[in-house]
Formats: sequence, structure tokens, C-alpha cells
Amino acid sequence: MTEMAFPHEEDREPRRLSGQERRRLLIQAAYRLIAERGFEYLRTREVAARAGVNVATLHYYFAGKEQLIQGVVEHLLEILSSRGPSQLSEAATPLEHIRSMFLRIDHLLHEEPEVFIVLSEISLRSLRDESLRRALHRLEAAWRAYLTPVVSEGLRCGMLRGDLNIEETVTGLIIVIKGLAFHAISGGSSPDIRRLLADLERWLQPAARPD
Repeated sequence: MTEMAFPHEEDREPRRLSGQERRRLLIQAAYRLIAERGFEYLRTREVAARAGVNVATLHYYFAGKEQLIQGVVEHLLEILSSRGPSQLSEAATPLEHIRSMFLRIDHLLHEEPEVFIVLSEISLRSLRDESLRRALHRLEAAWRAYLTPVVSEGLRCGMLRGDLNIEETVTGLIIVIKGLAFHAISGGSSPDIRRLLADLERWLQPAARPD
């Protein structure tokens, strides 16, 4: 009896990528180029080559470099919002949410520092580029959308100091996050994240009552 022959794995035709997968490859290629060489070396031809497509295919998904950079910002937003909150239980306290956010940033600084290199490149270029400035506002808006209800709940339940202003507190936390990131990528020594969190919690929490 003749055995049925199955094609070897290497003989099978590679699976065709979906449009969404190809678009994602192009964004990731642009992201890596910015991290490695900076904005001045971001060329659509090189992005296409890294993604394994031709320039015409790139322009099918992105009309120009501006739209491609917007895609990179979306990728950054996805990375920065993909860790932390999902790992918390529904009963997590406001301080646990804040702690989780800072631990997530610390993890990225050690494991994926290119996130903040690209963010730094985009921040510098946004000083002369209105479309990038708008894109960065979306990143900050995402942080605010996460932190504002956390701080609000902390005030409501008495876990945070009653004299804190919600908007100013959220702004202060974002400033600390940005400072932590840019300090690290500019060659500064890595701070002790646990000690930093302890200092933040002393700022946020009501003073302990004397016995």
C-alpha cells in the first residue's frame, strides 16, 4: 500500500501576510530605524527594504512619511499601555495602579529602552513639526486618561491626601515618568525604582497620625 506523502514544512508556500500584518511590519521597521539611526536617516525606501516589500507597497499603506510616523506613535502608545493594568485585580487600590504604572516604565527602560529613544526623537522633532506635536499630545492624553480616575478614586476613598488637586497631581506624576525615562536614556544612573515609589507614596498619602 502506497503511503500518503505529506509536504515537508520547508516545501510549503509561505503564508501570505494580511494587510494588517504588512502594515505592522512597516511600522516596526520604521520604529527600529528611528531607534538605531534617528529621524534624519528615516527613508521610506529603507523602511520598505527592512520590511521586505517595495516602496510602492509602503505607499499603499502610508501616503507619506508623516502617516508612517503617526503609525510609529500608535505603536508606542500600544507598547506603553499594554503592560500593568491588565495584571492588576479588579480590587487593586489607586496606589497599586500608580505603582504598577511606574514598574511598567522601569521594566521598559531595562528591557526595551528603544521605546524611550524613539519617544525622545519624536519629542525633539515635534518642536518643529505640528503633526508630531499633536501625536505626542495623544500619548500624554492616554496617560491622563489612565491616571485621572485613579487619582480621583484615591481622593474619594481617603487613600490620597485630601488637599491634592487631581489635575496637578496627574501632571506631576507624568513629569516624574518623563524625567525618569529621559534621565535613563541620556546616560544617567538607573534609579532605585522601589525607593522612588516610596518617595512618591509619601507625597501622595496623608501624613501618619501620631499615636
